[in-house]
Amino acid sequence: MSSPSVRNGKSDRPASQESERFPKTKRLRKRAEFQRVYEEGARWTNVYFSGFCRKTGGQETSRVGLTVPRAVGNAVNRNRVKRRLREAIRQNWALLPAGFEIVFHARRPAAEAEWKALEAAVQSVFRNASKPRPSARKPASGAR
Repeated sequence: MSSPSVRNGKSDRPASQESERFPKTKRLRKRAEFQRVYEEGARWTNVYFSGFCRKTGGQETSRVGLTVPRAVGNAVNRNRVKRRLREAIRQNWALLPAGFEIVFHARRPAAEAEWKALEAAVQSVFRNASKPRPSARKPASGAR
């Protein structure tokens, strides 16, 4: 079975399948984008991940980035955590309001998490994204 072809930036997939994908336009990909969210965003934590949420100020599509540190496990485990998080994000994308950038930073328990618990944690983050929070970090005065 071959995959759908892509011509002129358009695929042969039905529109219903296109909306179920997690395209690059919905992802944070560059280091500078992650840094901006870390510096300007509000921090939050839960059992499975910590992260940062930044309101972009516009009505553009929200974007999400994932980081999984080596402390989570070997490469196989880290990639599995990323796949599961991406899928939970993709399935619950409709809950995320427009105009946000979110970085999920996985923790060790995410590697053993039940699917329903991981999905519920992502849903909670998306539902609470628009609630006001204090800024993530304030520059320390006199820091080296």
